[in-house]
Amino acid sequence: MASASLPSPPEAEPPECPVCFSPFDDASVVPRVLPCGHSLCGSCISSLPPASASAVAASLRCPLCSQCVPFSRALGPSSLPKNLALLSLLPNPSPARAAGAGAASAAHPLPLPLHAAHSRLFARFRHAILPESASPLQSAPPGPTPAGLVVGSIASDLGVPWFCLQGHPVSLLPVEVPAVGKPSQEATFYRPCHGSRVVAAIDALSGAAREEMLDLVAASARLARRVCRVYGAWMGPEVPTLWLVSERHTPGVPHLLELDESRDKLEMVPRVRAVGMEVCEALMGLHGEGLVLGCLRLDCFRLGRFGCCLLDLNEVLALCRGVRAGVCLSKDGAFVAPEMAAVLSDATRMRSRDFDGLVGCNSDVWLLGCIFVALVTGDEQLAAGWNSDGSHDDWKKEVHTRLVAALIGTQLEPLSAITVSCLSYEPEDRPEIVDAWKCIRGSWMKSSGDALAAADDLVAQKSFRCLLLGELSSMCSGPAVESDGKMQASRGSDDNSSTPDDEIDRGCMSNESVCTEGVDEVQRDGVFKSSTLLAHRDCVTGLAIGGGFLFSCSYDKTINVWSLQDLSHVQTLKGHEHKITAVVVVDNDNQSLCISGDSGSGIFVWHVDSSLNEEPLIKWYEHNDWIYRGVHCLAVSGTSYLYTGSKDKTIKAWSLEDYSLRCTMTGHKSTVSCLAVASGILYSGSWDGTIRSWWLTDHSPLSVLEDDTPGSIAPVLSIATEANFVISSYESGCLKIWKDDVIVKSEKLQNGSIYAVKLNGKWLYTGGIDKVINIQVCIANIYWAPLQLLRNDLKASYC
Repeated sequence: MASASLPSPPEAEPPECPVCFSPFDDASVVPRVLPCGHSLCGSCISSLPPASASAVAASLRCPLCSQCVPFSRALGPSSLPKNLALLSLLPNPSPARAAGAGAASAAHPLPLPLHAAHSRLFARFRHAILPESASPLQSAPPGPTPAGLVVGSIASDLGVPWFCLQGHPVSLLPVEVPAVGKPSQEATFYRPCHGSRVVAAIDALSGAAREEMLDLVAASARLARRVCRVYGAWMGPEVPTLWLVSERHTPGVPHLLELDESRDKLEMVPRVRAVGMEVCEALMGLHGEGLVLGCLRLDCFRLGRFGCCLLDLNEVLALCRGVRAGVCLSKDGAFVAPEMAAVLSDATRMRSRDFDGLVGCNSDVWLLGCIFVALVTGDEQLAAGWNSDGSHDDWKKEVHTRLVAALIGTQLEPLSAITVSCLSYEPEDRPEIVDAWKCIRGSWMKSSGDALAAADDLVAQKSFRCLLLGELSSMCSGPAVESDGKMQASRGSDDNSSTPDDEIDRGCMSNESVCTEGVDEVQRDGVFKSSTLLAHRDCVTGLAIGGGFLFSCSYDKTINVWSLQDLSHVQTLKGHEHKITAVVVVDNDNQSLCISGDSGSGIFVWHVDSSLNEEPLIKWYEHNDWIYRGVHCLAVSGTSYLYTGSKDKTIKAWSLEDYSLRCTMTGHKSTVSCLAVASGILYSGSWDGTIRSWWLTDHSPLSVLEDDTPGSIAPVLSIATEANFVISSYESGCLKIWKDDVIVKSEKLQNGSIYAVKLNGKWLYTGGIDKVINIQVCIANIYWAPLQLLRNDLKASYC
């Protein structure tokens, strides 16, 4: 009996080595795992140069993360473990595929890896970028890109962190990417990889738009049972449009209202009860995440697989675009609170982005009342008709009459009163959302739900980001169009002109003042913004930020605490008996710690919270010998170790769990003056003129950086490190730049000491005894060109 053979599934692209792009196999191109976690083939690992000239046989630098990792060249790549997970994904060898491999590689250019300039941005968005294989948009939409939604489905199974199955329906919202000039012609043999293209598009957005995208992805992941999951950003291989992808469920909540005129109250009550409670919980969850909607419509809620009500954030953003463009009005069922409508109609306020005290959680309470009216009466036009005809009072009376007639004699009869309260014209007269939740819950359970009251009080003090007034809602392009009865709007008529400050604060509002984000540019609009903080009676020796506070230490034996919101002085921490020389802050999930060291070898640990206890959490002394005592510098490695550099020429590693001494590193010939931690390596600078590097894993020495030029030896005063660069400043006024542990530049900036150096991306900042802040910009990855000198009479700083 002949057996029918099943058709073989389509073969997926095998995993490739990220350096040579050769497909992995279990024979010649075996994936080997480096200590940093990345996998390369054995040939590429063997060909990688050593991390430094002094550690030729013991280390190499990962080409993907630039981290220096241990590697024994005597043992070779076979000493590294195989990546069994990648080997399990390898397809069965196919002769047809092998024959066409050469032609395919010639037809399609090779993908380039991620550009180094986008590595930091990719680290933030790595869980918000869908892989190219997801391919939710099977074909480009015809005509101009709409501002509304495009419906698609996931083309392949997605694992961590999305956990989405193939064929799952999704909605795609286009995100407008600012034009950056005419793109250069693509090379014949290579093209940017998918991740590089998406990160470049995200980088072209404003800072507020990027933060809003991250907030939506993070909030939807934490509220997976209340809102539709926003998976992240995706770009097609051909069309340069950036899409925000979200899961989509059908049908919507309006499907429940498709009943005949003779509505049965017995069927209506459980429906309103179930949907109403889930709508309340979705809004309360978003408020807990610091998000306010601003506008809403009944079809923004979808019914999940198990009948639960989920809020579709992509539908909300599409609705926000239609409201701002003037396409979606009350006749289309769009719910907008009166105070929000007033803000949208005020062009001056929209340009100035001055929304403090005008909108907040109470605006969403109005939307909740409109949802209740639509659910109970089945009339969306009535719920959205407050500003169409007649006065607000007349409309409110009509709503009250319809609600009483629909709910009288049912368990939900008290809901009519609280719904009318939600529709009060003044925001302060509206109840809390938790009150409506308790009203519905109390209709069928005796529990009062007082446990939610405390959380709701915390929400009232948060800073909120309004989606209707945010950056993503203002991204429209072209005229509005209608399709299948749904809004698909493009560029609205509202004035979207903005200043650089607007791009920082767009869509943000707070019940209190909020500090704006920093920028990497040297100046904004040619004006430096500054603030002078006066409290210390001697020179300031260290600064640290954490827990919402700025900590400054001084030779006056005190630590002053400043609020980052208004830069007001909060408290003075006293306890040191000697001059304080260094301060650092450790942030973890449970608590934040401020750690300070003094010239008497004292190390104090302070607990950082709103109370700021004046007594240290713990204190101990590093050295009892008065000749060698004195902590000169501090550094931390995550939440594991505290490192101290001292006058006794050693570096000590202290456990942050029990504050015990775990290791003492020796090698310097004079006082250890500065420490820096980066890429799994601890760098230490000393008065002996050398910089030493140590493994953070076992605290073993790695290499020594020193300049053998005659007359160049001078005490190291400060170290800055990023990627494979180490920059050091000296008492002689010199600045030295090391790349891969090899000196590439040495320059004398001034005649006096350079006490501070900071490397931030392409910007290099130095400050010294001449009271000048020197700013240089990176050119060609190895040269920093002088850009501007900021003298102390300008009091240059950023806020």
